[in-house]
Amino acid sequence: MSNVIEIKAMSQEQAITRALKIMEATPEQVVKVIEKQKSRSFFGLFNREGIYEIEIDKNNRDTYTEKKEVKVEKAEKVKEVEKVEKKKEIVKETITETKEIKKEKKENKDVSEDIKKKAEELLENIGLVLKVEVDRVSDKNYLVNLYGEDNGIIIGKKGKTLNSFEYLLNSLMKDYRIEVDVEGFKAKRTETLRELGKKMAEKALKSGKPVRLNPMPPRERKIIHEVVNKYSELDTYSEGRDPKRYIVIKRKK
Repeated sequence: MSNVIEIKAMSQEQAITRALKIMEATPEQVVKVIEKQKSRSFFGLFNREGIYEIEIDKNNRDTYTEKKEVKVEKAEKVKEVEKVEKKKEIVKETITETKEIKKEKKENKDVSEDIKKKAEELLENIGLVLKVEVDRVSDKNYLVNLYGEDNGIIIGKKGKTLNSFEYLLNSLMKDYRIEVDVEGFKAKRTETLRELGKKMAEKALKSGKPVRLNPMPPRERKIIHEVVNKYSELDTYSEGRDPKRYIVIKRKK
């Protein structure tokens, strides 16, 4: 059942506020507001309140509560749906990542096996008995380790045979960068090259003339460059084409 009350106020909002206070009602229970007499004001000095008839239905409380509960229920359902969708998305991303990882592992395994096969074919053609192990270093870089009874033969004088073998293997697998080592020979060779770099640098400083080194593969030339570049008076550059590319050391102008 609705209740009607007349309220004097300077505005409709003020009238509603007063009515709600008197009737102990909520804004949702206001059914209708009728302005029976307008309020008047003359420069804020002479004010006359208007008269407002306000109809309030307290039975609207249940309807409002039900609507509020429905809204809350809907919001909770939306949240549950969002949670489920989020979980689905996480599962989907995890499955995709797992598939990509498996695919990458398969591709790396296939490349490693291909490199191993090519290395074994080369060794067989050369007539050497060596075992081959292939490790992926990073992205398209791979390390081939050789070991067995013919270690000394595959290394050759100052690693020349090994360098040639590495060059041939890289020629067969052009899309990848392959380094070949024989039971840690490269580490020992690195120390030898550093000593050679220092010796040739001193020679270039003392003689004042350019010093040309024997042809080397890119990895070994890099070591020489790094050593000589520590001498501020010297400069280095490479000449020729692989596999006969070599380093020249000379004084800076």
